[in-house]
Amino acid sequence: MITHVVTFRWKPETTPEQLAVISAGLATMPGLVPSIRTYAFGSDLGANGDANMDFAIVATFDSVEGWRVYDEHPDHVLLRTDVIRPWIAERASVQFEN
Repeated sequence: MITHVVTFRWKPETTPEQLAVISAGLATMPGLVPSIRTYAFGSDLGANGDANMDFAIVATFDSVEGWRVYDEHPDHVLLRTDVIRPWIAERASVQFEN
């Protein structure tokens, strides 16, 4: 099993409406990419103050190849480049085997 984690810190001008568009787009991914086993995303609760990133996505896949299918899927690429990337101030990701 491969777990993919990506976190974002948004640009200050990112609005709640834009975050709703991002979330709506992310919600479509499991129905579009069959290699996704689990998929969760959401805004940071603020429990750790400003030290945390603003938003995270956690997804699992059966294999690295399954993650690559997701990473290269045209709908994911479009969401990433046109909807999410314009609002990113910082991004970090990791994929690990568990």
